[in-house]
Amino acid sequence: MENYVLITGASSGIGRATAIRLSQSYPLVLAGRDEKRLKETQAMCETADSHLLWRYNLADVEGIAASLASLLKENSAPVGGFVHSAGIAPLAPLRMTTTVQMQTIMNVNFFSAVEIVKLLTNKKINGKALTRVVLISSIQSRIGAKGQSVYCASKSALEGFMRAMAEELAPRVNINAIRPGAIQTPMGNLLFQNQDLLAKPSDDSYLLGLGEPEDIAAMTVFLMGENAKWITGQIFTVDGGRSAH
Repeated sequence: MENYVLITGASSGIGRATAIRLSQSYPLVLAGRDEKRLKETQAMCETADSHLLWRYNLADVEGIAASLASLLKENSAPVGGFVHSAGIAPLAPLRMTTTVQMQTIMNVNFFSAVEIVKLLTNKKINGKALTRVVLISSIQSRIGAKGQSVYCASKSALEGFMRAMAEELAPRVNINAIRPGAIQTPMGNLLFQNQDLLAKPSDDSYLLGLGEPEDIAAMTVFLMGENAKWITGQIFTVDGGRSAH
């Protein structure tokens, strides 16, 4: 794959770690809300000048197609791979979660991925360039978590979408998902601080301890490469043994 790889959530955490690794092989489109942090990621990548920045708030789902299509056209940048790492996970019981907050979570975590896949599979815009998609889910789509009902629902929706699109896009596009466990990222560290809602990070539930963003980036790189050419419609759990018991 010699085309660009689009990475959402590239300004920090898993998205940044994935960008740094993938920059060794592909030109990238780095997507995020914060241009300063996107530029920091860009500077960490190999051949930094070959990568594009897409500063956009994915909560604005209705504007995604026009904004991204414009960027790709202006830069003659066909996208061969897409990694959806963007996500938000506010902590609040359902009774304190407003409809607006629910919609924002679903927009960023789920609907934005749908819009991007829809655009990248539009032959008039991206030709037949797209061949790989990796969606970053969460083990909480499987085990649930107090105070994160809508977040868990958004990740479950992402996985259901992945399975359907594997059928719809085969054999040209391989699409898979990764379920990370507890990862030491800025978002993850905020969650760890609330011991009433999450298991303590020091307990025995994580057999191999807490994960690093690079642990998820490594699996993503594998799924984007030729060694994964016969894999599609699958969910890979990378959780340090959290779900082994």
